Amino acid sequence: MTTADVHVLAGAYALDAVDDLERAAFTRHLGECPVGAGEVAGFRETAALLGTAAAVGPDESFLGRVLAEVAQTRQLPPRVAAEPTVAARPGPWRKRALIGIASAAAAAAVLAGGIGIGLDQSVSGRPAPPADVGAVTSAPDAATVRAAATGGGSVSATASRQLGKVLVAARALPRLDAGHAYEVWLTGPGAPRSAGLVEPGGTIEVALPARTDGVAVTVEPATGSLQPTTPSVATLAVG
Repeated sequence: MTTADVHVLAGAYALDAVDDLERAAFTRHLGECPVGAGEVAGFRETAALLGTAAAVGPDESFLGRVLAEVAQTRQLPPRVAAEPTVAARPGPWRKRALIGIASAAAAAAVLAGGIGIGLDQSVSGRPAPPADVGAVTSAPDAATVRAAATGGGSVSATASRQLGKVLVAARALPRLDAGHAYEVWLTGPGAPRSAGLVEPGGTIEVALPARTDGVAVTVEPATGSLQPTTPSVATLAVG
């Protein structure tokens, strides 16, 4: 393995994506090469910064907006480019090094995208509209239902078929630990559809599909769930 080949392992070594023999060889090389030590330090510093950036998360209604976009976005097959002709295919150690570096770059891109969405309050480049409480509650056909929640507090839903929207308001629900959150679901024919997360004393506004006949609230992981995983703490029927 040449010196140039060893340097390709810098990214994989920093991410612990090498086997024992490669790790031993690269460790010996670091004792003789200050350039390689600097590269490894740079990769590790970048990984640490990515971990810090991950602390910035999306807003509470992000999951519901993403699922709404998924439901109406056509899925296209991935574009596959022809593999270039090379004189010799890279060996297993080189593949792992490239995979490690590519994984770090992909993580940076995902985190950067997540931070941008959290700050811009947008999905697919379109700003998310704020909850317009007045418009829904003053609609001619607005109807409000309330239900006591298990464990304390209550949940209300104000629906307007004319506007195609529903306001879900939580009032004095018990506080949850950092690993859990309240998630709102729209029920009807078929599986429940997530409408996003709501704070114990918060309000969210979501689109109201024509066949929706109810709203439910469950306790889910803080990141949200694709389907309910616990019994409802409150269930309301909407007209």
